[in-house]
Amino acid sequence: MASILDYLDWRGDLPFSAAPFNEIDGLILAEFGYIPLEGVVPGQFSIRQDLQGAWEKFDKTQVEEKMRIMSFEQDCSLFEKMARSRRFSKTQLTGYITRINTETQTQFSALTCLLEDGTTYVSFRGTDGTIVGWKEDMNLSYMQETGSQSDARAYLNEHFRRHPRPIRVGGHSKGGNLAVYASAFCEHSIRGRIKEVQSYDGPGFREEIIETEEYNAVIGKVASYIPESSVVGMLLNNLADHTIVKSSASGIMQHLAYNWEVLGCHFVEADALSKSGTLLNKALTGFISQLNDEERRQLIESFFGVLEASDADTFREINKSKRTSYPAMLRAVRHLTPDQLKLFRNALISMAKSGKDAVLGENVNELTIDRPVELEAVTE
Repeated sequence: MASILDYLDWRGDLPFSAAPFNEIDGLILAEFGYIPLEGVVPGQFSIRQDLQGAWEKFDKTQVEEKMRIMSFEQDCSLFEKMARSRRFSKTQLTGYITRINTETQTQFSALTCLLEDGTTYVSFRGTDGTIVGWKEDMNLSYMQETGSQSDARAYLNEHFRRHPRPIRVGGHSKGGNLAVYASAFCEHSIRGRIKEVQSYDGPGFREEIIETEEYNAVIGKVASYIPESSVVGMLLNNLADHTIVKSSASGIMQHLAYNWEVLGCHFVEADALSKSGTLLNKALTGFISQLNDEERRQLIESFFGVLEASDADTFREINKSKRTSYPAMLRAVRHLTPDQLKLFRNALISMAKSGKDAVLGENVNELTIDRPVELEAVTE
């Protein structure tokens, strides 16, 4: 089935004056935000670089291997097709920023695209391959505000106070969460100029966020798109109505934007979430709901403490150097405190029970999972 790359072959010759901005254009710009553009796109808003010129300056061989996410080659193909298209080649790029801070557990990147139709698209990057980036994703479950959420809000406030153009804000995965959060909690005058917020399989929020006046003031502008077996986009709480998109892949691979099915200028829609996706979401939701904020924090700190013992910055590095990283991580597990091991064990049991309940429903009293032998062996 066709993807966003095929869309650029079909519709790339059409300017926005001939075919207005649509949901596929939004996903393309959200995915474009994953491309490392250091030295290619200026960070200062007073300087701009057209997209075609950015492609000519971009050299993918100079991108460090450890920073190449799973979709890196497809992202480069997307970049080239955009640069060669009438639709995107003259887009002006500016305000590129990217930073990773292990101390504040923040992975953040943003890019501003000035389109020929007179609108602006702010693209917030989703999670990259860094360990700190994934840890920050987990922090959404217990933090009032993560570092990247704070940075996203500040990005809009600092650069769009006097911005005259209508604004769209979007992102894929965590980028979708940042788009909604920044649009809700930015200055009121800026929020009023935001015409649409696009979240592509972006996770939701803690209950106290969705109860705020700010969140409810922007939710009517949010367009949320999730694949049939969405896991990321169904995490936590979300008041947005989801458009369910058919995918050419299965399982977690549906999260990748290049597997979303496209027909013309729209997604191919599904009637409902898949059965497997629904069961998994019920299991994860049930598991998370049984932990209080402190338990979530301790579990995340312990888990990522083990990963960080590998001295790697990315999951790619862990896998590439597994002869040294795996033993280091195993030693870290052995140094966990009894309380940390107990929390791990209880979390595994809770997740297993939530999964069982999701499959079998409520009438499971005759079955027991209180002391599963396999889990007991892992944590003792």
